[in-house]
Amino acid sequence: MQNLLDKQIQALKEINRELKKAGYRISPIVVGKFALTVYTQGMYPSNMVQLLFPDLIILDKVLRELGYEKMGDFYTKGDIVIQVSKNFEIIPTGEFNQFEVDGEIINVISLEDLLVDMMKECVEGDTTVCDLIKMLIKSYGKAIDFHKIFQKVKDKRALIKFREFQKLVK
Repeated sequence: MQNLLDKQIQALKEINRELKKAGYRISPIVVGKFALTVYTQGMYPSNMVQLLFPDLIILDKVLRELGYEKMGDFYTKGDIVIQVSKNFEIIPTGEFNQFEVDGEIINVISLEDLLVDMMKECVEGDTTVCDLIKMLIKSYGKAIDFHKIFQKVKDKRALIKFREFQKLVK
């Protein structure tokens, strides 16, 4: 039996294929907690795939043709839940990474933007999110562009935390 992460990745690949068939040359960008799931290779599972895409009308059409039902801001099909947004402010650097899965490219918010987004919850006292940030920083270490993070962070508390967490990179 397929686990949820495998099903979510399969759903993403299917959505990307259908968007290509519809003439789109860009694929949605994975954001939010599902991006964290991707970067942690499933260690931090998310029950929802969060996507960023500029044309919500075409994405709505593709999802409905694939059998998803719209419920408010969400689309569901079996145990797959997809949330769609076109709020590109959540990726301040405007960058994303590409992962190849079985020959298909999946776009995921940059690690730096994900960390900046997560830090908002950390500085408000969510110690679990702080621990996840530390884990990501330890795991990805020198691959993280802290200069880019420091340019994007507006909250002084977040800046202090990032400087503290940066010391974890050896």
